[in-house]
Amino acid sequence: MKTSFILMDYQNQPVDPELIVKKIAEFAKVIGGKAYGHWSKYPATMFTFLKYGIELIEMPEDGFSNKKGNDIKLAVDTIESMFMFPHIESYVLVTGDADFLPLVRKLKTYGKSVIVISRSKTTSADMQLAADMYIPYEDIVKNESIVDIDTFDDLVEEIIRKTDEKNLSPDEAIVKRIITGIGVDYSKFRYTSMNAFVEDILKAIKCRLMNSDEVSEYEENYMRFMERLIVTSITPVDYKSLESTAISRHPWISSNSRTSLKDLIKNMIESKRLIKTDSGILKVPAPRRWEIKYEKLLPYPEYRNNFVNMTFKSFAEKKSNTIYEVLHQAKDSLGLTNKAISSFGIALKFSGMFLGKDGSDYVSIKTPVIIKGSFEQLKASMDTFYIKRILKDEDIHSQDIKYVSEYVFDNQDEKTCISLLKELIQKNEVVFEKPFYKYIRRTQNNEEN
Repeated sequence: MKTSFILMDYQNQPVDPELIVKKIAEFAKVIGGKAYGHWSKYPATMFTFLKYGIELIEMPEDGFSNKKGNDIKLAVDTIESMFMFPHIESYVLVTGDADFLPLVRKLKTYGKSVIVISRSKTTSADMQLAADMYIPYEDIVKNESIVDIDTFDDLVEEIIRKTDEKNLSPDEAIVKRIITGIGVDYSKFRYTSMNAFVEDILKAIKCRLMNSDEVSEYEENYMRFMERLIVTSITPVDYKSLESTAISRHPWISSNSRTSLKDLIKNMIESKRLIKTDSGILKVPAPRRWEIKYEKLLPYPEYRNNFVNMTFKSFAEKKSNTIYEVLHQAKDSLGLTNKAISSFGIALKFSGMFLGKDGSDYVSIKTPVIIKGSFEQLKASMDTFYIKRILKDEDIHSQDIKYVSEYVFDNQDEKTCISLLKELIQKNEVVFEKPFYKYIRRTQNNEEN
């Protein structure tokens, strides 16, 4: 793995240092860095830089912009470090300024690889082309993890979710790969070896589906497993393929059930837990389909209004400076689960209601932000986020509005849902082609994908 050194023109390109370091750590070993700014303006971020070994270089402004001073100091320090620390193999420049083109070319002349990270809207095309790798900062923000994996159960749920998404059967090699990919340290969970850690994870995964003291629980767990197979499949699933795929992933234990697997599927269809189309394709009806599909983005209507109230009040009274702070306040004061916090955090981040204090609309959960609208606007943006999440994957039939209302608002009163859909139509985000509401696709969209 290459060694890498990070240089941030923070005064002109404010970013979340934690996101930058974690992104670079995916393919290089970060051995240090420097960030240039007038730090009395950014006290909330200083600790994060120090946590990741990034030295803060003070660049006073004295009431005036000091852009050129930053550029010169950063360039001189980079060249100096290249000669003082020849073991550094790559340099990460967090800036989009074309003034750094000569620096990029000089580093490459000396055999160093150069990675540029910045907002694409403010990045010179020449800088993007000159770098060995260009990473848009907004892409890093979009993929940001909202909550940490705090417990063993959190980790098991995350591994199950990832294997389901990729249609994988969890075995030792796959679990190890996932654990490594998400950066989990087994010692955090008081294990002394990776093998013992993985062994217990595999046992826990098996217990979620296969082990049960009650026969009815086994059948219920298996039915949920089959629902998930249908919802997450990228190809249509019929009766026969559902049975064969389910058995290949998790063998059916007949001694744990009062019926056969074929009869269990038949019962699911007869009870309308599954819908069988005229062509024989099996589907999971709404809103259950959305509960499975958007498991990590559930709308939690029973908590959402209180969360929005607390969020707006916290920012209005300047008790919170970042989305991260308000999420932790909500977790403690409202007793929210990690799943609820993660869902609300993503909804807030992509609500369009926050601006970075540098004016950027690409905000991470740990960078200082300001709220730019009213309470009513914040509430509406949170509500429409969950409606748009559905629309991005499927058109909504007007007869299904009651199910959308049940899913998003926990009731079948269609008025609020229709009102929000009309607002989306006015914003040219949604179109109504009777009888369907359809999301308007865009090549450039700031929403969560």
